Amino acid sequence: MISHWLNIIKKTGLTSAVKDDEAKRIMVVNSFSFITALLCSLYGVLLSVISGQWIICYTAMAFVSGFFSILLLNKKGHYPLAKFGLTFVFSAVMLYYGILFGEQTQVHFLGLFLICVPLLVCSRREKALRCICISLPIVGMIMLESNYYFGVFEPMMLSASDSNLFRWLIMSVVVFLQGLVISFHQSSIIGLLRTLHVRNDALKLSRDDIAGKEAELQTAYHKLENYNQVLEEEVKQRTHEINESRIVVESILHHLQGNHEELQRKDMLLEQHVSELESLKASLIEAKDEAERANAAQSTFLREISHEIRNPLNAIIGISYLLLNDRRNKNKIPRSVVDYIENINASSHGLMEIINNVLELAKIEAGRTDDLQIAPFHLGEWVRGVANIYQNAAKIKGVSLQVQVDPQLPEYILGDRVHLAQVLNNLLANAIKFTPGGRKVHLHFHCPDADHWHIRVVDEGMGIPKEKFPLIFQPFEQADRSVYRKFGGTGLGLAISRRLVELMEGRIEVRSEPGEGTAFTVILPLKQGLLAPQAFQLPAKKTYSAVPTDKKVLLMEDSEVNQMIMDRFFANLGLQLTIACNGEEGISKARQLLPDLIVMDMHMPRLDGYDTLRLIRQDPLLKHIPVIAISADAFSEQQEAALMAGVNDYLTKPVNFDRLYEMVKKYLQQQALHRELA
Repeated sequence: MISHWLNIIKKTGLTSAVKDDEAKRIMVVNSFSFITALLCSLYGVLLSVISGQWIICYTAMAFVSGFFSILLLNKKGHYPLAKFGLTFVFSAVMLYYGILFGEQTQVHFLGLFLICVPLLVCSRREKALRCICISLPIVGMIMLESNYYFGVFEPMMLSASDSNLFRWLIMSVVVFLQGLVISFHQSSIIGLLRTLHVRNDALKLSRDDIAGKEAELQTAYHKLENYNQVLEEEVKQRTHEINESRIVVESILHHLQGNHEELQRKDMLLEQHVSELESLKASLIEAKDEAERANAAQSTFLREISHEIRNPLNAIIGISYLLLNDRRNKNKIPRSVVDYIENINASSHGLMEIINNVLELAKIEAGRTDDLQIAPFHLGEWVRGVANIYQNAAKIKGVSLQVQVDPQLPEYILGDRVHLAQVLNNLLANAIKFTPGGRKVHLHFHCPDADHWHIRVVDEGMGIPKEKFPLIFQPFEQADRSVYRKFGGTGLGLAISRRLVELMEGRIEVRSEPGEGTAFTVILPLKQGLLAPQAFQLPAKKTYSAVPTDKKVLLMEDSEVNQMIMDRFFANLGLQLTIACNGEEGISKARQLLPDLIVMDMHMPRLDGYDTLRLIRQDPLLKHIPVIAISADAFSEQQEAALMAGVNDYLTKPVNFDRLYEMVKKYLQQQALHRELA
């Protein structure tokens, strides 16, 4: 197995187009590079251990990279550059370690080996390359001797025993490499001698064969003399026939010459087409690579911008949530101020929808749309949950949101409730946005036939001209620029909704008249859920009093604003909250406090969330404590990475405090149950 891999390394870069002599030189370069890389690694570690100076090991690894890069050059077909690189790296090794260890270690003897290497790896035609490669070690030796004489760079201080040991170790490398050169020269000479021996044997056989042929020729000569007379007569007769045939042959040859020239012309055209195809292929590969790089850059940009936007947005939504729900503020804030806070909260959720739509569109365009999660869900509960989200926004604007569900629809429907909610969110948000105050938005769910069900959102807004229908489903497009100036928005909601509906094997239809409003209808296949109703009963409404208040919670968060929001939230729950500003402080406080629950940001200074989580799960005192991660990383792969790392639950910023409350209650009750059983 080892010899097989060594043979592969030795033949790196060889192709059928490389001649035998050049192939041998390439294999010599590969062998020198690989063997010297191994020696450099071994001696780098050995000399570092002996001297205690690990800088030797680090520089040795850099030289190892240089030697392995020579293999890469040969693999790419840059054979002359690889030969020059081999001599250059060797000369750099000699010069560096000669300056580092000083004259006593005899590093400059490596130059004797280096002078022999170009003679072995360069052909006679590569005179200029051979001269350059021979001059490199000579220049290096001159620079070393100059340094030894003038003392420009001081060598490393070594004891006498270390200096002698270094000298013998380096001399052993020089002797080994020189022996390797001699063995390669000897291998070449032996191969040449074998070739000469084979040719000599062939010449001997040819000579004996020639002698036998001469005897046969003598006998044949006498026979030929007898036939000569007869042949002369026949030649005269056939000469006349040949002269007549020659004219015909010349005509045929002329025709063949024309065909040959035509074939050459077509061959040149074929080569030209092949060259154009190769160029086109290279251009396509380059374009593909550029597109992949652009896609990666877009994903990175969206990930970063989402993270940066969600952090301040978390503060806005969190503070407005606390102002509206803090029991200490009840009946203390004027109604006009409450209206302002509600407007801030609603606008923040609208901004959140824009961010989510941008991320969803990026995933769709990159071909990374999440797979559908088909499962039965309770239609009535789902409708109430989605509609309740927009009741407050409609109320703030003075718009009446009316919901109607067809009784013919089944109680449980089979579908992707999350993506359906996203589609309905986009349609309702647009309907409320474009409907003036004092008017209505209608949300209808009905079943026109046994195979389909419809979701219809009807507004009483300004309407859309029919010629603008194709535009509204394009990303970043709206029916009119004045719409953007008056109502804002990104023009992404309808584009994403249509793609998600098509993914669910449905379609979206639009009906509108300017000045009379707009109706969007989502038509989906009707698939009735088969599970028992009790499997989908929603839990009873929870109150803060149900949370065990004798538990300790540790928060690891570096943002002071987020610390303040979480402190107020847990105070409303009646829980004791301890705050750590980074991962290191959090680990220390966790070991002192032994909390019942840890809430942790994934991006912290000094020790980030992943390293902190790893230490928690490795600590016998802390590994059983549930951890809730709160982060502005909203991509699914980032959430999956956190769950794989060991968090129990994951919340994205801005924080949904209702979900956080449910998580806190669940894990604190589990902790209480475990302690009772223990």
